[in-house]
Amino acid sequence: MEQIDLGELVEGVVVKFSQNRMGIKPTVFVLIPPNLPLTLWHDSSLEKFLKVLLYDALLMNNPERPIRVAVHERTRLKDLEGFVGVSPLYWIQLRIQGSGPGAMDNLVEERFKELGYRCEEWVGVEGSSAQLAIFSPAGKSEPKMVFCFDINKTIQRCDLLIPVPEKMHHPDHLGLRKRS
Repeated sequence: MEQIDLGELVEGVVVKFSQNRMGIKPTVFVLIPPNLPLTLWHDSSLEKFLKVLLYDALLMNNPERPIRVAVHERTRLKDLEGFVGVSPLYWIQLRIQGSGPGAMDNLVEERFKELGYRCEEWVGVEGSSAQLAIFSPAGKSEPKMVFCFDINKTIQRCDLLIPVPEKMHHPDHLGLRKRS
């Protein structure tokens, strides 16, 4: 099992983007709770995917418009869990909100495919611009991830919901690791 510190991951991607992007850079607002637990995943695919997804979103965002990145721990989502067919202890939600071209849904599916995941289903809601996709590793039924994409006028919002089967406390919160 891989341990992923989403706070460090997001900060690292934003710093790398800021150093690499030439010209006008968008203002990036990041919200990460200080008590966010480490996320356990069966392999390194989640960490790789998150880095690529976030970097792509930063690149595609209109540089003159701000982009918001938030990571939250979510309690059980019973309706969604029933639909997707998973029952995690809790969910981690990564939300990216900005403005740019609306081609993120195709890019996300391509990025998942590069890491060996397949799209089980894209679902749209009649009368809504929101779309929901369920992804799972090729040849397996779990672990699944849920991606929601919504374009409302010039704002695009995407949410990645990651099911977490067990809680893993961050070493900083247990006094085991010193900050540099």
